[in-house]
Amino acid sequence: MVEYQSQSPFQSQPLSRSLSRSSRSRHSSSAHAPSPHATSPHATSPAGLIAVRSIVSALVAVALSGLWSSGAVARFDPARVALEPDAVAARFPDPPSGPGTDLDTPGFAPGREDFTSHAEVFAFVEALAAKSARVAVEPIGYSRDGLAMVMLVLTGERGFDPALPTVLLLGQQHGNEPAGGEAALAIARLLAGERQALLDRVNVLIVPRSNPDGAARFERATTGGLDVNRDHLLLRTPEARALNAAVLRYQPQVVLDLHEFTVGGRWVTNYGAMMAYDALLQAAGTANLHPRVEAAQQRYLDAIWSSIVAGGGRVGVYFTTSPDPANRVVAMGGVNVDTGRNVAGLRQAVSVLIETRGVGIGRAHFARRVQTHVTAAFAVIETASADGRALGDELRSAAAEVAGTACQGPMQVAVGQTPGRQALDFLDAKSGEPKQIEVDWRASSPLVTLRSRTRPCGYLVAASQGGAVSRLRALGVRVQAIDSASSAAHWGLERYRVEDQAEGQRQDGRGAISDGQSIRVLKVSTEAFEGSPQPGDVYVPMDQPLAGLISAALEPDSQNSFAANRLLEIDAGQVRRVVRLPQPPTPSVRPAPLPGS
Repeated sequence: MVEYQSQSPFQSQPLSRSLSRSSRSRHSSSAHAPSPHATSPHATSPAGLIAVRSIVSALVAVALSGLWSSGAVARFDPARVALEPDAVAARFPDPPSGPGTDLDTPGFAPGREDFTSHAEVFAFVEALAAKSARVAVEPIGYSRDGLAMVMLVLTGERGFDPALPTVLLLGQQHGNEPAGGEAALAIARLLAGERQALLDRVNVLIVPRSNPDGAARFERATTGGLDVNRDHLLLRTPEARALNAAVLRYQPQVVLDLHEFTVGGRWVTNYGAMMAYDALLQAAGTANLHPRVEAAQQRYLDAIWSSIVAGGGRVGVYFTTSPDPANRVVAMGGVNVDTGRNVAGLRQAVSVLIETRGVGIGRAHFARRVQTHVTAAFAVIETASADGRALGDELRSAAAEVAGTACQGPMQVAVGQTPGRQALDFLDAKSGEPKQIEVDWRASSPLVTLRSRTRPCGYLVAASQGGAVSRLRALGVRVQAIDSASSAAHWGLERYRVEDQAEGQRQDGRGAISDGQSIRVLKVSTEAFEGSPQPGDVYVPMDQPLAGLISAALEPDSQNSFAANRLLEIDAGQVRRVVRLPQPPTPSVRPAPLPGS
């Protein structure tokens, strides 16, 4: 059992710059934080994104005029709230008042019955930046409906210091999970004030609203029905592209993703129970994750766990289940390369998900939920501060080792969760009494290897597949365009043979991902291929730290691959595995041009 322990089980049981500021940039002369991997050739310097105060002031004026938000408040419907029995609610009292517990954000205004609107987010962060030289507000993109997305950049007096650890906090990737977004504002306020000394030892980036359209409608998905947090490899949504670009610019070593879990709903239907926890935690866990990253993540999980328990909270390992009553499997978080959590891990960053109670219960226990996120975030920031430069060294070593494995040994193509039985603690949905239930369990640690192949030296992608190459470059992958096909016989190549295919849907721990996007479920084999790279073909080398993202995108028989999602054709040899590098003389290569150049 891992629930209700006073000590974290993870160690022993792995289960614009400111647009609000017209003054000088506070960035150091270095353009980027020290990256655990090579930066995208076309990544933009943080210092190059500085703009004048009037721009964001104009955006705020527009936001406050109502053009940025469909109303003064988020479209939350109290009639859809499932009230907890008093016996359950009594177990989650408001947090005690005291230093660091004043949640002075828009969502806690007197008499408030709704959640913070998009306009209020803008007004809050603009006011914070106007008061504190430690805070800058940087626009990072726009949602599908045209709502602006911003990131707060909080630094010490000398500005962004690339020698320090950088922590990224992501709020409200799911629009109906408001506690993380509200906590993001509270964290920023505390860092700009009584906790600002931390900023001399760590840079902090905060995206308070990662899915503004969903938040405005109080819905999980984006406009169009796509889930931002299943789009960090495919980059089909403008929101995921904006977050991805921000990550490339600043290269955070630590990412904390703030979510909320369903309290009743499917648990009441399937088990007659309600969730008993304040928070559930899980770190990145997916194919080809480096052991150094896994080890570093343990420290952060333990720090979060201990801090929440010390404050009187109840913590467990993250798990979820399908809303389908016929599917009673309970699973830990997904192991696919699609979530922000797993994609960040393959970028050689410490990556942790925290989910607090909240979905379905409206504003019940809102202060407690927000405070739990705040506690977790400061545990992460303080741990990064204590790690100091050693954290960057640790992750850069992992990145170098990943890059050094090209052409060597096996790699995982698809992984699954480990089946078993697990006793979990709940609360009886009527009496509120503790209720232990044994469930059909799927653990994300250890992983089960479903398919593996020899790790190639790289991939050759046909010139006709420019869209896929553009996506790789957007992710930060280094690619090279071939200018000459000379000495092609010296390349050792394999191509894919499609043995079978069917229509399907991507899956996660909750079952099928209902985004209206079908996939090709491919069964493939590889065979030696005698052919020549052609001028315009693109070589994607695996001797780079993002090798795990490359294989996830280009090996076709996993559910998040570009081929499975119809972003890449493989049927006629448009993608070839390079299993032996060419010997001199070699085809000349040049950096692939930017899309549209």
